[in-house]
Amino acid sequence: MEKVLIAHSLYPPHIIGGAEISTQILAQTMNRHYDVRVITVGGHEKREVRTELINGIEISRLPYNNRYWIGNSDKEVSTVNKVVWRIQDIFNIRQYKYIKQYLTQTRPAVIHTQNIPGLSLAIWKAAHELHIPVVHTLRDFSLIDPIKISAYSRIYRQISRRYSRMVSSVIGISNHILGSHTALGFFERSSKRVIHNIVEENTKVQQLYTQKQVNHNKPLNIGYFGQLTEVKGVQYLIDAVKSLGHIVGNLYIYGDGPLLPHLKQLAGSDQRIVFKGKLDKSQIAYHMKEMDLTVVPSTWDEPFGRVVIESYQVGTPVYASRVGGMAEILLDTETFSFPAHSSDAIAQAIDQYYHLREQEKVQLKQQCYAHSQTFNESYLLKEHIEIYEKLIRRGG
Repeated sequence: MEKVLIAHSLYPPHIIGGAEISTQILAQTMNRHYDVRVITVGGHEKREVRTELINGIEISRLPYNNRYWIGNSDKEVSTVNKVVWRIQDIFNIRQYKYIKQYLTQTRPAVIHTQNIPGLSLAIWKAAHELHIPVVHTLRDFSLIDPIKISAYSRIYRQISRRYSRMVSSVIGISNHILGSHTALGFFERSSKRVIHNIVEENTKVQQLYTQKQVNHNKPLNIGYFGQLTEVKGVQYLIDAVKSLGHIVGNLYIYGDGPLLPHLKQLAGSDQRIVFKGKLDKSQIAYHMKEMDLTVVPSTWDEPFGRVVIESYQVGTPVYASRVGGMAEILLDTETFSFPAHSSDAIAQAIDQYYHLREQEKVQLKQQCYAHSQTFNESYLLKEHIEIYEKLIRRGG
């Protein structure tokens, strides 16, 4: 059985966002067909690689070898330390030595990198020097625009573009994210493919879908699931709900982030707007099932939008901003998307759903579930096997 090494900045139980969840799903799915190992960055300073087994997969965690560990999201970091961290992370020589030693010992047939902050561009160079083919999945825009300092981002973009020539095959989780990189000259020598993220399949979620009741002629329960930051656009959703009368029963906001105090102030005395805090991953599906609608009001170019498929899994329709890769995965872009930065457009979308006939709502529940089933593990396995096997056959 060929060895495949999957590399990502963090790995569960350390989770910042959807990228960590998607990486774990990828590792566990591909482990059916390959001997999968994972290399990531741990929260320890001590100069050692710590290894553990998670769901039968060997996880090797390097020391973070920088000013701080990016997995510690609760820690306040000064701007100076962030900049110094980023400069060191362009090519982290310590990580390069650890990675090259690890690759020399394990000799994987393929290395599949995800997000690489913390591992740095050094992982591509180490693999290239050892003639190990690299597949890279674009999960965000960190190669193009890593931080909000344009001078740094411009320099980093030039360097990362040059290093991207060492990548044999590149995958975008949407056409949008892949096109954004290739238009700037990234991955000139790489084969290219779009493979959408998937969501985990389990009987519990199927049961939730079966149990879901479609409400009609009742005030709507609307859900928001995600971080509370400026670019997530929750402020527009709150304004939309405040402008709607009896058709909205409650807006439940599940998540946390720096914008929370502002959003609470914006909600004011409207008791229909309820802030529920951050959910444990295992609880998300249950709460989504209880919603009549999920709304994703992002104002930035979301690479994918995992929340859309998670909501569809339990039969809850989604209305989302027409940004980034989200439009590619909606049930019907024309019907279920709205322009970003528009409270009025969100209000119109909610009103549109409310006035559907009962049978239309029942059919929509069924269509959502059926659509979610196309984002499954069989699809993920098939698409990746094709890429890996081509590289293994030609030796990179």
